[in-house]
Amino acid sequence: MKEEEFDDLFRNSYARLYRLAYSILHDQEDSRDIVSGVFADLLDKYKLSSEITEAYLFSMVRSRSIDLLRHRKVEDEVRQQLLLENRIQALPDVEHEEHIKDVLSFINTQLTPLTRTVLRMCYDEKRKYKEVASELGISVQAVNKHISQALRKLREHFNTSAT
Repeated sequence: MKEEEFDDLFRNSYARLYRLAYSILHDQEDSRDIVSGVFADLLDKYKLSSEITEAYLFSMVRSRSIDLLRHRKVEDEVRQQLLLENRIQALPDVEHEEHIKDVLSFINTQLTPLTRTVLRMCYDEKRKYKEVASELGISVQAVNKHISQALRKLREHFNTSAT
């Protein structure tokens, strides 16, 4: 197939191939990506073979569209499974709840207000040391020092009481 023939095939088939992909995917961008990918692969892999027919193109677009739907379905199932597992792990047993209460009580009674604030901002709010430092008007090294001290005190207290 000559380049001119390929260009004609592209111009004459693109809209219908796009409509086919869209009828399966119901997404404009994905449909364009599928059709463009089919033509790009033809250029790369088949070196403009003379045996490329419109039926072949339709078959490729249909197949890739269905593959994309299957892939998304698997992704959704995995995502749902992970959410379910996270919910199950998030439900602590009674012993775990008591330990959490002990840790929180220790933090509230044994750490300074600034250390408590730094600890909560870094761990509960998942903020970076630089953000915490900026908001509290302290250095990043000071944030690191507060975190280190808090973790050391927690380790010392709970490791000795566990033994």
